[in-house]
Amino acid sequence: MSIGDKKLLVTCWHVLFQDEAGFKYLHSLNPSLRFAIGFGCKYPQSLSFEALMEKKVDDERRCDLITFDISDALDFVAEGNLEFYDLNVNPPPKVQVGDILYFIGFPAKGRIENETSIGFPRQPIGVGVSQAGEFSFFASAANLKLHESDVGGISGAPCFIVRDGRPPKLVGFNTGFAPNQMNMLQFTYARYIGKDGIIRYMS
Repeated sequence: MSIGDKKLLVTCWHVLFQDEAGFKYLHSLNPSLRFAIGFGCKYPQSLSFEALMEKKVDDERRCDLITFDISDALDFVAEGNLEFYDLNVNPPPKVQVGDILYFIGFPAKGRIENETSIGFPRQPIGVGVSQAGEFSFFASAANLKLHESDVGGISGAPCFIVRDGRPPKLVGFNTGFAPNQMNMLQFTYARYIGKDGIIRYMS
């Protein structure tokens, strides 16, 4: 996403720092492990943990977000025919119960691996907002009959509100799936990210 004068990559805090599952921990066990970033071109870019941290702008555990400045990777973005979502032009609207959400993730289920490559299927998901809290919002996925394996790996997926007659608006990022809580998908608000890329956890 584009905000202020920065081009940001955004994902969840837990993707990097979760105990015994985040990239930091796994990298400590195997220093040759790399963090891959796909920009839609033929080959993803990969970084070591140390190189990734050099690009970090901010991280905030409470709202499960981390931002990276990838302004020096614009050639790779252009090669993939991608554009940054501009929050300066399209600030996030307020989320309300009943709003329709749409996002695309790349779940681990269906992952394809061989000796030279790895691939993930795209998983488009459309749901309605069932709770809009002060610090996060939720959508029930009960009618989609999803299981954890269907959504494991979609953390950090950008989430858009779709309203009649209006273009989709970025409102948040997926942070998890709770099968024991009525199959709720949880999201954190995009509005926490300031124009400098700093995360400000507030209502």
